Amino acid sequence: MIFGKGERVLFFRFEDGEDFIHTLVHTLTENNLDSLVVISGIGMLRDFEIGWYNVSKKQYEKEMISVPHELIHISGNVSSKGGFPFPHLHVALAGPSRSAVGGHLFGGTVCNTTELFAVRTGDLKLTRDASGAATPLEFRK
Repeated sequence: MIFGKGERVLFFRFEDGEDFIHTLVHTLTENNLDSLVVISGIGMLRDFEIGWYNVSKKQYEKEMISVPHELIHISGNVSSKGGFPFPHLHVALAGPSRSAVGGHLFGGTVCNTTELFAVRTGDLKLTRDASGAATPLEFRK
């Protein structure tokens, strides 16, 4: 992982074989970052799990995909849940046929590299409540 930070903008470059979510959470924890908006990302993932929330069943329907896919879009946020950074990310990925799949990203392995940009929320601290919803807990002074 290569990590860089400016006043508001953060850059993450993941290396081949890294666990995407684990490495992200580890880097966020080491740098005391827990309120971000994920604005851009490119690269590749393999062995990733995505899901779609079935409102009727009140649960995610998940799919594991092992074939490497290009990350063509990622967005989301990072909030605090139980005192730790919690990334809530949605992705669109394209495989060898260039057909896209997408949904909530539960995990994946970096293939080749992945680059991610995020911005700090400034004085707005995001937390996850018991239902899992993000809420603005407080404004930092």
